[in-house]
Amino acid sequence: MIFINPLTLLVRRIALHKKASTVPTSIIPLSRIGKATVILDMDADADFVSMDVKKFFTEHDIQVQILNLQKWDINIFGMVKKAKMQEMYDWDADVFISLAGPENFTAEYASRCSRARFKIGRYDLQPDVYDIVIVNREHQLPRQQKVFSTIVEYLLKII
Repeated sequence: MIFINPLTLLVRRIALHKKASTVPTSIIPLSRIGKATVILDMDADADFVSMDVKKFFTEHDIQVQILNLQKWDINIFGMVKKAKMQEMYDWDADVFISLAGPENFTAEYASRCSRARFKIGRYDLQPDVYDIVIVNREHQLPRQQKVFSTIVEYLLKII
């Protein structure tokens, strides 16, 4: 367990309360998706996953925005900076996919604030941020490459 400064926790809680999206979400068929935003976890397979993401969405004529957040994109409280969030808002994605793991407040913040109408995640965020959550049977966190492959399988079935 990571210790986080109580002031940081308070600022995060207030920011999430103020900025969390109120857009209703639901599962959308692949045929109705025009734009996608994908946030990656910066682990060893991030470059490979990024290539897979681009390939899949390009093959299906869907524009994709890949958020590969670096430390300069994040403020001292762990939130995505305003300019980067504005890029995400301006993109106006139909689907938001978070491949980031738990203990990643930056990804949680982006997920909760995203105005996408369909959200897919790698772990459960309460209260019900994601429409689809990909976990394995052992309830262990699978690698993002495997999660994206599973997401693709589901998206191809939701026509």
